[in-house]
Amino acid sequence: MSLNNLYNFKKPVRFFIDIESLAFPDDLSSYTIKNLCWVKPFNFRVKKNEDKFRTLKIPNILNFVTAYGQFKNLPSFDSIQDLDSGHKRLSANIVTGDFVSGEYDKQLEKDFNMLCVYDILLKVDIKEYYGRIYTHYIGSLGNKENYLTNMNLGQTNGLIMGNYLSLYFAELNLKNISNDIEKKITDLQLNCEFNYFSDDFYFFCNKGDAEIILRIFDEVLEKYELERNEDKKEEWTYETFNNYNLVGRYWKKMIAECNIKYYNYEKEEHRLHFINQIIYRMSNLSDRKLKTVFINNFFKTRYFREMIDLEKYTVMNYDYHQLCFILKFSPEAFLYTADKFNAMSNFNNQKLVKFLEVRYREALQKQFYDEQLYYYYAISIFGFSDIFEATTQKVLLTNNQLLISYYLKDGLFSTIDINKLKEMDDEHYWFQNYHLILYSPDLKADLEGSVRKYLMPDNAKKPLQESTYMEFYKNNISLNKSIIRSVPEVNDAINDYLTLKIEENNTAYENKIATKED
Repeated sequence: MSLNNLYNFKKPVRFFIDIESLAFPDDLSSYTIKNLCWVKPFNFRVKKNEDKFRTLKIPNILNFVTAYGQFKNLPSFDSIQDLDSGHKRLSANIVTGDFVSGEYDKQLEKDFNMLCVYDILLKVDIKEYYGRIYTHYIGSLGNKENYLTNMNLGQTNGLIMGNYLSLYFAELNLKNISNDIEKKITDLQLNCEFNYFSDDFYFFCNKGDAEIILRIFDEVLEKYELERNEDKKEEWTYETFNNYNLVGRYWKKMIAECNIKYYNYEKEEHRLHFINQIIYRMSNLSDRKLKTVFINNFFKTRYFREMIDLEKYTVMNYDYHQLCFILKFSPEAFLYTADKFNAMSNFNNQKLVKFLEVRYREALQKQFYDEQLYYYYAISIFGFSDIFEATTQKVLLTNNQLLISYYLKDGLFSTIDINKLKEMDDEHYWFQNYHLILYSPDLKADLEGSVRKYLMPDNAKKPLQESTYMEFYKNNISLNKSIIRSVPEVNDAINDYLTLKIEENNTAYENKIATKED
């Protein structure tokens, strides 16, 4: 089971962070809560939509791994969907660190069938769900609750978002909510069926029952000290739902059309038709999220990653500005495309220099840490590292601890910059400070003093707690263990992930065919 995928589940930040290479005590199971203390996670902001972000809270590594050891044998830990198989839409795959391929299409087909039976799909969600979960209400924690709350400064109100442990316990809590909703619907003998994906609930009902369903939902949430997000109520009919869900059909049409053009032309006439097709299809999608999903998932497909030989394609001048438009719209796509385009002999990387320089500087002025990393990755892959040298001051102002760690690793900061970083000794900066010590010979020379100043949790007051963190940090820094992957290692991690996703998609497709034949 991949610790990296558990430490950061689903979000691409997991490709950049590597905790599996760290040296942990031989017998973590011997650790009890007495070895640990309350610790501060660090914040990592990921883009949610055009101008909003979601804050992941990345926990202290030793606290996280110790908590994983306590919880890994809980029921359905590695198969969350089994917690409430009758209602959960979510299926997690820890091996890929992502949600299971093929499940979305299966669920979508069920949705359309349900919308033939009922008048509407009523979609609602829980307001600020992770931040409001009261850990005392979660079953299965028992006397181990502190292993979870210690990762968030001892707070019992709220789970830190981003890791698999929090996902598991959030889903466990949702199971209880789901059971209460099911009971109320059954008691009132309502014609209604529902399921949920994380904190988004899908109620299939007749229009006249919609208000009753909302009242049931509100009453159940109140029991758990939660509330409905009143700004996010949606009603869908078969027709409106069909018009909205076009992404899957567009992928298939795109690939079919590109294949036709590929096989009908001679080698010298091969064009990157899929770039034009992406832009054309994007214009027919209704919102930004769908467009982003469309772009990213196309570049994850077997068709793009394995089936087409880009060496056989001619790159036209207009391909560059169209590609830049796509990558500007969804910088995450760099993770799945940069290595492929960079390896093309017909691809003129120099045409991207100005684009990457301007967009990276712009990204550094915004608050989306994930997009800053995507540009850093792309610039590194294409070999334009000179761009980094003029951005050190902007990077210092971002508070993006991962990006600052990469600049420390690359030796980009001046002595003045390093001195500014040395002033940031609050526990919250533990991630970048780990790398500050690792890549600063003077701090490494006084390793015990540096760990005590920059890495020791504020609440490690007892000798056993202090020695636990001291030995962990001293040992790993002495072994020159970095918590961030090198860019080639990031590329390898992405390729491993894409290979697994393609295999998973193939299996899902074969199972679908087998089901039809049966």
